[in-house]
Amino acid sequence: MKAVITGKSKRVGVKVQDNNGVDHGIEMTFDGEIKYHEQDGYPDDPAERTPNESEWIQQAKEYARHHVWQETDYEPFPVEKNLPGIMRVREAIQELPTDGVRELFADAYNQVDGKDPLPTDLPAPLPPEVGPNDWVVFLIDVYLDENGEIEAVSDIHLRYNDENGDETEQWNHDPFPERKPDARLQLSFDHVPSLDDFKSYLDYHLRCQIRDCYIIAGLEPPEAYKVLGNGQDQITGRYPHPEITIYEPYHKHHPEIPGYELDYDYGMGEYGKIITQLESLTAEDDELREAIDTYRRTGEGKEELIDRFEEHGFSNPEEKLSELVGQT
Repeated sequence: MKAVITGKSKRVGVKVQDNNGVDHGIEMTFDGEIKYHEQDGYPDDPAERTPNESEWIQQAKEYARHHVWQETDYEPFPVEKNLPGIMRVREAIQELPTDGVRELFADAYNQVDGKDPLPTDLPAPLPPEVGPNDWVVFLIDVYLDENGEIEAVSDIHLRYNDENGDETEQWNHDPFPERKPDARLQLSFDHVPSLDDFKSYLDYHLRCQIRDCYIIAGLEPPEAYKVLGNGQDQITGRYPHPEITIYEPYHKHHPEIPGYELDYDYGMGEYGKIITQLESLTAEDDELREAIDTYRRTGEGKEELIDRFEEHGFSNPEEKLSELVGQT
C-alpha cells in the first residue's frame, strides 16, 4: 500500500495505490467520512464486484485514513477502528491499579464470565431472543481524560441477531452520549479465572483490535500485534467469509499462520493455551470434539485424528495432536 496526500482544504485528498497496483483517488472529511472515491481497477458498480474486489476497495479507504493519521494531526477513524484511540486505551488499562480495574470493569468481567452454567444474572441481561449459545457481543465504550487516564466507561451495550436473524444493537447508558469514545471493547462470553486476570485479558483483546486495524488497511501489523484471538467484531466476521479469500482466520486461537501466535494463557501458563486452542479448534466441529474425547478415553482413532488435524491446516498434524491432546 502506498499513499500521498493531494490536498487539505475543505477535505483531505489522498491518492492510494493498493496491493494490486490499482490507483484510488479518495476525499474525506477531517473526521474520516469518505466523500469521494474513484479507482481504475475494479467495477464501478458494487453489485458487479467480487467479494475480494469489494474488500480491496475497502482496504484502500482504510489505508487512506491510516495515512492521513500518520501525516497530519487528524485522527480520521470511526469509533470501532480508532487505531490511535485503541492504543491510548490499552496503555491506560496497563497503568490501572487493581482497585481501578475493579471499579471500572467489574461489570464487564461478570458479563464475560457469566455464561456458566447459564447467563441468568448478568449485569446486562440478554434479550429474550438470544439463547445461551447464540452470538452476542458486549460493547463497552472507554473515555480518556486529557491526561490519558480513563475518565469513564459506558454501561454494557449488546450486539446480537434478532428473531429474524438480523443484526441489531441495544444501547444502554453512556456517560457522554455526544462524545466519541477513545475505544470500544468488543467482548464475548469467555472464561477468565478472576477479575485480577481481567486486566491482562483486556490488554490482549486490544492487541487483537490493533492487529485488525492494520490488516483491514492492507498492512501487516507490527510484530507486537501479530497475535491470534478475538479483536474487532465487525472485522473478524470477514475473516471466515467463504467468498473472501484474502484473509487468514486471525480471530481463532489455533491456526498456524506464519508469524502469528496465541500469546495469552488465561493465567494458566501453557495449559491455558492448550485449552483455548482445543476449544477454538473444535468450536464448530462436533465430530472432531467427539473423536478427541474417544481418543483420550480409549487411545483409539489416532490416524483419523491425524487426518482431521491435517484438514484443519496443521503442517505437522501428528505433532500438533500430541501437543494439544497429550497422547502418543
